[in-house]
Amino acid sequence: MNGAISELARPARHHLRLERLAAQALAAEDFVSAFKYVDRRCRLDPPARAHCFVLRAEAAWRLGHREAALADLARALEIAPHDVGANRRLLAWSDEEGRRQAATELLATDTVGASLRTAMAVLRDAGETCWAALSIYDSEIVGWVAWSGDADVEACLDTDGGSLTSLVEPDPFHPLASSRIRASALKLRRPSSETAQTLTLRLGGRTFRTYRLSPVASRPVLPRPAPSPVERKDGKTKTVIVPVYGDADATMACLDSLCRARALGTKRGAGSPFQILVVDDGSPEPALKAQLQALAALQDIALLVNPTNQGFIGAVNRALTKVGDGDVILLNADTIVPPGFVERLAAAAYSAPDIGTVTPLSNNGEFFSFPTSDISNPMLGDGEIVARDKAAAQANAGTTVDMPSGIGFCLYIKRAVLDRIGALSESFRRGYLEDVDFCLRARAAGFRNVCAPSVYVGHHGSLSFQKSKRALVLYNFDILDRRFPNYRSECRAIEAADPLRSSRAALESALPATEGNRVLIVAGRGAMLPVAETRARHLADDGERAVLLIPQQTKLTFRLKAADGDVPQSLLLRFDTPSAIAEAEGEIARLRPSRIEVADPALPPALADVAHRLGLALDRWITTADIPVMEGRADERVLAPTEAALRYAENRTAQGPSTSVRQGRQGRPAQLNAWPVQPLALAEAVPERPRALVVIPMAPSSQAWQAIRAVAHQLRSSKSPVSIVVVGETLDDRRLMSFPNIFVTGPVAIEELPDVLAPHNPGWILTDFEVPVFGHPLLEAARLAPRPVAYRNWAGETLEPRPGDLGLPGTADDEALAAAVTRWIATS
Repeated sequence: MNGAISELARPARHHLRLERLAAQALAAEDFVSAFKYVDRRCRLDPPARAHCFVLRAEAAWRLGHREAALADLARALEIAPHDVGANRRLLAWSDEEGRRQAATELLATDTVGASLRTAMAVLRDAGETCWAALSIYDSEIVGWVAWSGDADVEACLDTDGGSLTSLVEPDPFHPLASSRIRASALKLRRPSSETAQTLTLRLGGRTFRTYRLSPVASRPVLPRPAPSPVERKDGKTKTVIVPVYGDADATMACLDSLCRARALGTKRGAGSPFQILVVDDGSPEPALKAQLQALAALQDIALLVNPTNQGFIGAVNRALTKVGDGDVILLNADTIVPPGFVERLAAAAYSAPDIGTVTPLSNNGEFFSFPTSDISNPMLGDGEIVARDKAAAQANAGTTVDMPSGIGFCLYIKRAVLDRIGALSESFRRGYLEDVDFCLRARAAGFRNVCAPSVYVGHHGSLSFQKSKRALVLYNFDILDRRFPNYRSECRAIEAADPLRSSRAALESALPATEGNRVLIVAGRGAMLPVAETRARHLADDGERAVLLIPQQTKLTFRLKAADGDVPQSLLLRFDTPSAIAEAEGEIARLRPSRIEVADPALPPALADVAHRLGLALDRWITTADIPVMEGRADERVLAPTEAALRYAENRTAQGPSTSVRQGRQGRPAQLNAWPVQPLALAEAVPERPRALVVIPMAPSSQAWQAIRAVAHQLRSSKSPVSIVVVGETLDDRRLMSFPNIFVTGPVAIEELPDVLAPHNPGWILTDFEVPVFGHPLLEAARLAPRPVAYRNWAGETLEPRPGDLGLPGTADDEALAAAVTRWIATS
């Protein structure tokens, strides 16, 4: 063990050393050490790959932590859905549903006969009777097919030159053949084709698998020569293309919103009414097909029907062949559109001649998401979508923002772009990133992709293909990376720059304040931010909505962030100039908070003045060594979140006016308003295994690093066999791990602590030993853990530690702290 720890102190290739040590420990059946090494690896940069989580799952499973092992397999499969090691373990460890998922994946990726036969047995028990695994190449298709029963298997390849049908003869000597299973190798020649091909496998005349294949010779993705001016269309005709597959309720709601938008546009005389072209892409839902046919009979929509599912790309490209003129809007069938959205998207598209595509804001639109970017915000009701769109139209009228690409949930495309670069690329698998590829090709041809933040469209998102989305995205990203190798780095730059922030902020200002009690919480940086977030959770439990004021790089600038994820998220308040203060005061007044709570003593005086002018109560929390100052107002209080904070404040008061809480005219003392604390949950210690000292620092700091080093040195000097496990990260993990009795886990979230600590068999805990901080969720939970706990007793002798705990003087230096902790461990 000591050799492994010293090896980890070397600076080079630290993450690879952790992986190797974990694998070696697993081979030696030292599952505790294996877990420690790979757990740290999974928390460090570079980001852990799938095999790291498989390693950790194996160690956790061997230690009896089933749920943690399955969670790690899920993480591995998020990263690499086809990972054979993860799927084999899922097949062995999971419940019935998980085993079916793993079996399906293994049939497509595994090559070991025993594993494949086990997977087929699982799926046969679930009612499946036919299986296949195929590899698609430009000139041929190769793989295998297996089935139960005596029916014949046919393989039909549909190309632009016709159909080729082959009968699959069973091979009794195939490795997968048995008394119950017939199997055969499959090899088909692919004729050249410039359009997509479809391979259909049928058992006894019933289709059991359909593959959409990329063209053998794809059309070039480079821009076409620009058409002559005579050939250019004016773009006045507009067609909304809606590919439809399933989810009748969401689809009909989408089409209903489209028809309403068109009717209102016609009534208001807002230009030519747009056309709605729906593609029934081989929907398996008879009720949905009937509803689409009824709408087509009423001429509410034009309808194309694909006999088999062609995917988003195939459905859109077929529709594009039917749209001979004008601009198009690609629209997902799980969206809700507001009135006037087509007209406003068109206005944005024609606001500059070089704009090619336009994407609106949405609750679920990646870069274009509102109120928080790059996440799936909650879907709103129809009326709320219309109201939010109306506010967007007012707040961001005439605004366009350049973006690297658009998103196909709602993508306006000018006819000039289609004339120049053609349709969607057939090289992508169903429904992911082909829209990005199209927009990047448009940009390469000289067109701009922009956002129209004056339009807001509701989007459920991923109602189809939920389980297979990750695998599809990874496959399609490989294609996109080859074509546009700089796109991912550009996305990271866009995320950092956030060019839509000001547009989102403008929309937030235009929205009416949400009903319900609001509390503004002035947060701080670093360790003080979790304190404010903890207070926000307590308020939510009491039915109050908290909005955090988070300081930015400029000390007098704060970002408003609603703790529940709703608006606001992007607004900035500045308190550096009279005009900025007046604007901030107006924004705070619009939010109509009931009071302001201060979780960080660094409160700008201008913000306190704003609270006074608006008549807002001001609660100042004792969270650090800097005791808040009361100004003597009747609606102002100083509150303590813990008993220790209250006693600390009282002790400081008793020491004299230079360090006391300065009370106002009424002479009101600080009050206790205790925050609820959930003790850190830990499994029972294992008596026959060595116990560890768990050190839980508040944050990486030089003070914490020096104290931990002193404790490690003291324990070694006393020849104590107790090892130290530092939970979290330090200023220099590797130097600390040069001590043979120290291991550092790396960053850990509080909810992960029980699983992370279990293999270390914690016997004692050292925490809250840096500087006075009250209300910090990690420190407060650790101090109540079901183990003996050592900490600095900031409250002094007025607050007795629990039996078995060690309350250290707040003035003790590192050497005194280390000596006291060593004696405490030796005698407990």
